[in-house]
Amino acid sequence: MNKYSKIYIVSTNSEWADILIGGLSTIFVSYNFQHLTSLSNLWNIRPRTIVIYDKESLGNPSLNLVSPGERGGEWVIVNAKQCDTESSAGFIALGFSGLIDKAYTIEMLPKAIRTVISGQLWFSREAMSLSLKQATHIGHQSNHSINILAVKYALTVREQQVFLYLLQGSSNKEIAMQMNVSPSTIKCHVSSILLKTGKNGRRQLFSLLVDNEKKVLASTV
Repeated sequence: MNKYSKIYIVSTNSEWADILIGGLSTIFVSYNFQHLTSLSNLWNIRPRTIVIYDKESLGNPSLNLVSPGERGGEWVIVNAKQCDTESSAGFIALGFSGLIDKAYTIEMLPKAIRTVISGQLWFSREAMSLSLKQATHIGHQSNHSINILAVKYALTVREQQVFLYLLQGSSNKEIAMQMNVSPSTIKCHVSSILLKTGKNGRRQLFSLLVDNEKKVLASTV
């Protein structure tokens, strides 16, 4: 019996899901495909089961409380936006096994499934490069938390960099010098970060990191 016996396609777009299953089932003939329109029953998933998450129809996985580490299985995000690549480190930190841009979902999904079956991750080279660069700037635990927050609040790469400097207590002028941009550009990034996170000032941003790390520590007890 194949150790990957089931592949779930989770999407509210039934027509798209049926077309996808029709194509994939001719390639992965030993697998049982199932289309779901809701995430409610996807808990305690058996190891090695694959879940294909349609981001276009379901939205941000973080807002839907999707954490593969808690739910189990191997999750691949499809129909993602190009900007989602900038948050790939966060998706990896949450336990996702792959992410595919909408423009390449149909073409690349079979290869992605094979890669996940072999025990590897499927993210673009650009995404993996960004993840490694971010990991070199801060400690492991804080890096993990910032990556997750970046996914939750859809922060761009630039916003993630500014967010890190803000946590370190840097002023807009200091951040501008570090990033080789104008202070007005940093001001725009800070405003965007505050708007996305719902915070009123930079001091409140630190609470996001503290609260997230408390959750991580609680889950390990």
